[in-house]
Formats: sequence, structure tokens, C-alpha cells
Amino acid sequence: MSAKSREPPNRDMTSSLALYDQFIDSLEATIDELASGQLADRYHQALQHALSQMSQERAAMGALFAAALAEDAEFDLFRGDRPERLARVYHRLVLGSDDALREPKALELGIALYTVHMLIVLFWLYDRSPDRASTQKLLKLVHELFKLVRPLFFLPMVSQGIASLAEIVLPQLRRESERAASQEDPRNGEHQDFDIHYD
Repeated sequence: MSAKSREPPNRDMTSSLALYDQFIDSLEATIDELASGQLADRYHQALQHALSQMSQERAAMGALFAAALAEDAEFDLFRGDRPERLARVYHRLVLGSDDALREPKALELGIALYTVHMLIVLFWLYDRSPDRASTQKLLKLVHELFKLVRPLFFLPMVSQGIASLAEIVLPQLRRESERAASQEDPRNGEHQDFDIHYD
């Protein structure tokens, strides 16, 4: 098979990137308008909305992600402004939940939620089950798991695991958050307990 035949469908990547940016805009607006509630429920609604929107242009999104995975890709969907923006959107989802977290843990969890978002999108792109039924089962499982593990977020092992994931996925964003916290926190940026706060 020639290199040319392996190229994604002949759709302008600039146009596809613009579509992807529109999906981020739509997700951001939806999260900002979500009713108050538990983190697991709000996250489930956000993921459902994200996939519903992207389903309208599934072929374009498949081509876009395929192109992004090429070693010589001219854009990156996993580093830079777009992933950082998505992580900040999920950060706001965390802060707006009834079981919100203190900073900087809220941003670290936002990055973790962004990571799960991307994994689900990749699974959805490859899902060949009728009506993407496997993706819906995965969404339901993630929803149930978040409900189960949310009370465990205060445990040091879980807290450190989320922090490590944030450092792996978006290190610059996490370090910016830590620097901001160290400037505001008299304890020199020492992390607060990973617990619930209520306004």
C-alpha cells in the first residue's frame, strides 16, 4: 500500500481542527450550564454531550485523530493549547460540583478527567459495535466507578496517583498550578488534604 493510500480521507485538516475546536466550545458551554450535583453525575453528562456532538462528524474526527498520531503531524491533539483548555474545562466541572475539591487537587483531578475523556474518545472511534453500544456500556461503567471511588479521593495513595497522572499527561499545566498555589499558600505550596469543601 502506498503512502498516499494510507492518508486519511481527503478532508482539510484545518477544517477538521476548526470542528474539533467547536466541540470544545460546546463542551465548555455545556459544563458551565450544568446543574449543581455530584461530580460523577456531572462528568457523565459532560461525556455524553461530548460524544453526541462528535458523532455528528465522526468520519472527520476519525481522520483528524489518525492524522494527529502520525510522527510528522503538524498539529498535536495531546499537547498544547487544546488539551490544556479541555483540562481547564474539566477543572471547572470539578469546582462546580457539590463534592468539589480544594486546589491544587481540583486541577489535578480535572487533568485526570480530561485523560479519561480522551481514552473514551479513542475507544469510541474504534468501536464497531451496533450503535456504539460498547461505548455506552463503557460510559455507564465509568459513571459507576466514579461514584464508588469518589469517597476514596482523600486517601494519600489515591491523591498521589492522581497527581502523578496529571504530571505525566500535562506537566506544564500542573506545575503552573503548583506555582500559583505556592504563592497563595503560606505552607509553601504544600498540598492540602484531598477532601471535600463546601461553599
